[in-house]
Amino acid sequence: MTVTSARVRPAPVHVRTAGSIRKVEVLALPSQRDRRVVRIEGPMLQRSRLFITRDTVAVLLVVMMWGRVVGALIVLSLTTEKTFVRVGQGPISTPASRVTTQLFFLMAVGIGIAVVLFRINDVTRPGLWRLLVVLAPWLCILTRDLYYRSPTPDSALFLVVVLALAALRPNPRRVLTTLGALVVLTAIIAIAIGFLRPEAGIVREPGGIVRARADKGVFPSLGLLQGMFTSENNLGLYLAVGAAAVATLPRWWLRLPSLGIVVFAVCWSSSRNEMFAIACMLVVGIVVGTLVELGRRPAASAVARIATATALVTMCVLPFMGWEADAFTGRAAIWKGSLIQWSSRAIFEGFGHDWYGRIGRDTSELGGAAFEAHNQFIQFLVTGGVILAFVAVGSLFVQTYAITVSRSRYLTIAAMLVTGICVSGFLEDPLGFVDRGEFWTVTIVPLTVLFFARPGETRVTRTGDTCQASSAR
Repeated sequence: MTVTSARVRPAPVHVRTAGSIRKVEVLALPSQRDRRVVRIEGPMLQRSRLFITRDTVAVLLVVMMWGRVVGALIVLSLTTEKTFVRVGQGPISTPASRVTTQLFFLMAVGIGIAVVLFRINDVTRPGLWRLLVVLAPWLCILTRDLYYRSPTPDSALFLVVVLALAALRPNPRRVLTTLGALVVLTAIIAIAIGFLRPEAGIVREPGGIVRARADKGVFPSLGLLQGMFTSENNLGLYLAVGAAAVATLPRWWLRLPSLGIVVFAVCWSSSRNEMFAIACMLVVGIVVGTLVELGRRPAASAVARIATATALVTMCVLPFMGWEADAFTGRAAIWKGSLIQWSSRAIFEGFGHDWYGRIGRDTSELGGAAFEAHNQFIQFLVTGGVILAFVAVGSLFVQTYAITVSRSRYLTIAAMLVTGICVSGFLEDPLGFVDRGEFWTVTIVPLTVLFFARPGETRVTRTGDTCQASSAR
């Protein structure tokens, strides 16, 4: 007796997989029960779902931080005239600018807290030692402030931002490109304010007279550009250090004009230290980037580390080189007066982050323009003592060493960034951990993102030896 097998066609069934519904027919032969052929027919019925990547959240957090400072300053420039304010006097503000600051602050803190809560298990993924390196300076100055007075809102924001970036570990390219676009936008708006609203965009004396500095102005007939900021030096510092992020913009025809706009704005501000800083950054970037393109990554890493170490050491020793009191437009006098006060009263713990503001209200011994130490190392010593100075400089050194390894995809950008921070620190104070929040988007954020980045997103293979800064298309 012969048995003839026949194809069996079961009724089609509908299955739900990965958010879609499909018609599935299963074909089987009796003699081959373990072999089945699946044929899928009909259009796929998709269900939409909102999905936000970690890079998108990090970018949103950065934009909120930018809006808190630059956005509020733009509102301030559009709602009032700005004149020079001496130390001890209240900062210039309007109700609209205060509301803008508070709104963006709350949104930034809210995003950061939400990230930490929903990704609490990822906070330590970069490594506990990396978290400790970044948070150690903040913990030092915060402990000092808690002992003597209440902390600032920036103290909470700093912690939230660092923990959120640790939990997200976003792709550096996405964050740096966004920062570069924001820096260029800041420069464009600053230039526009200088031309269209000079009573707010050009530096003026308390009487409303345009400040004339024949020895300083690059464009004497245009005055000194401060844009949305309250001084020309602050604008120059923000744009100069931010030029490292601008160098990550894709396409050379976008990157070069953007750098040109930033350089023009810095030159119009006539901040000589920041013009020197951006020049040093460009030189370091060209040298390191060229070595990377030639495949000489160990040499490029060595040059980057030598350049950044030289800038860091110079920043620390510059105030102790016996300058006359009128050197660096009177900054040497501020250094000497600050060191005398610090060495006689608070060597180890310092005076707190707001000491210059308090001493300006009580006495004028350092002059009416001593808003800060006008040197990053002196600022560390005076506000947090030897402890903060040692921890903060050590933290910056460790981060610099880690992000300038030869296999880093962002070697050129890291070298430019640290060089800009340290050279700006010769005569200004770009770094702060419970204050100086107006510069965090161009200092703390890019440093932390590069330091926390996933190895797979920062390292290059031996065959793909191309630097992100110089080959982004």
